[in-house]
Amino acid sequence: MSYILWVVLDKDIQIKIGRLGRINFKKGFYLYVGSAKKNFKPRIERHLLKKKKIFWHIDYLLCAKYTQIKDIWLSVKTEECQIAKALNQQGYSFINRFGSSDCRCSSHLFFIKQDINRIKNLLERSGFKNADKNSF
Repeated sequence: MSYILWVVLDKDIQIKIGRLGRINFKKGFYLYVGSAKKNFKPRIERHLLKKKKIFWHIDYLLCAKYTQIKDIWLSVKTEECQIAKALNQQGYSFINRFGSSDCRCSSHLFFIKQDINRIKNLLERSGFKNADKNSF
């Protein structure tokens, strides 16, 4: 199962992201593309926690003071790298190598300045459905 976390950042911040180093994040919307072959529900529940052991790149961002997950999009048929490549091809800004240390993608985290409806349409056309984050 693939998922996309729609993350809202309320303030410009700088965060040290593991070996990626210090990264400046602009206030706005971010899409994080991930997957879980099994134990998908516990993975999403873990992402929703503010306090957790830092393990993945996304943990650094999600544990930051000014971030929150706005929406969760799910797909049983779309692979995470396919949607990451589609977002990259659409020209969305990304944090180089964020969340993609185990694949050849440029990134799995994309900054969305505008075109919110365009993104939602892209996700729906790619087989993603918006899930109720309170169901996790």
